[in-house]
Amino acid sequence: VIYTRKDDRKIELRERCEMANRAGADLFISIHCNSATASSAYGTETFVMGLSREEANLEVSRRENSVIFLEENYEENYEGYDPNSPLSNIFSHLSQSAYLDNSVEFASLVQSQFRERVQRRDRGVKQSILYVLDFTAMPSVLVELGFLSNRSEEDFLNTQRGQELMASGIFRAF
Repeated sequence: VIYTRKDDRKIELRERCEMANRAGADLFISIHCNSATASSAYGTETFVMGLSREEANLEVSRRENSVIFLEENYEENYEGYDPNSPLSNIFSHLSQSAYLDNSVEFASLVQSQFRERVQRRDRGVKQSILYVLDFTAMPSVLVELGFLSNRSEEDFLNTQRGQELMASGIFRAF
């Protein structure tokens, strides 16, 4: 486990993604508490990369990976990988699809744990365009534990027991 932070320091979204990518992480889990203008909103939801971002991710990958041409011995170091090659792009597309499939599977397990074991309202697995999901090179999810704008959820999430139950749900899903 690699924590991007263990306290309330602000760490830029870009840096969070870079930390996970540098570490070669197998899974990125971003944990949040939700808020809404209506205090009646409640429940847990888990987000994965939106399908509309898959092609954009590939374009970002192609652009960022093009710097390998500036390195010495790039052919040897990258085993023939060419970001401009259609074949390399097919493999990149397969990787993005695998990341999305694995993200959805893990997100579903998280929501199941919250619903079945913790007895929280399941708002489902949703796709969204979120920076931490779009710029990590691994399966990635953003977990919303509940709404702080809902007094009863805020109270639950502020208890030691509530925090342990929610953490346990994520752990069991993993």
